[in-house]
Amino acid sequence: MNAVDIAEAIQVVTRGFTTADEKDWDAYEALRAPVVTQDFGGVDNSGSSSLTAHEARVKAERKIGPVALTQHQLSSFVVDVEGDEATVRFYEEALHVHPALGADPAVNTWVVFGKGTQKLTRTRAGWKISHAALVPTHSTGNPTFLADVAAALSA
Repeated sequence: MNAVDIAEAIQVVTRGFTTADEKDWDAYEALRAPVVTQDFGGVDNSGSSSLTAHEARVKAERKIGPVALTQHQLSSFVVDVEGDEATVRFYEEALHVHPALGADPAVNTWVVFGKGTQKLTRTRAGWKISHAALVPTHSTGNPTFLADVAAALSA
């Protein structure tokens, strides 16, 4: 395990979230391995799934693409690298805001806190995310936020 591998792994994980926040879906997809498993602990009510990189992109684009503002903050990284595999553990705080739900932050805002784990595989093109998981530990605001945004925008 070397400092370069650790820094690169953290950078890929961080970019995975910032590309979603920026709604740069091409970059989001490019950071993923050809097949990626995801389990977001019930945050999106879909359970664990195995998807292609493109399917992961489409899923993220549908879920958080319509959200006016998302901001993911990561901290407390712990990285283990064994050969061409890396595991990155971290804490996550994910802010979601949409003015279509009104002016009340109890309704138009949802903040999720959790413990994240991502596994990466080294490829010729660099590290790629092959597994992403989140164990939610707490949330504030509107627990039905994602469904409410989808309903507001389809009305």
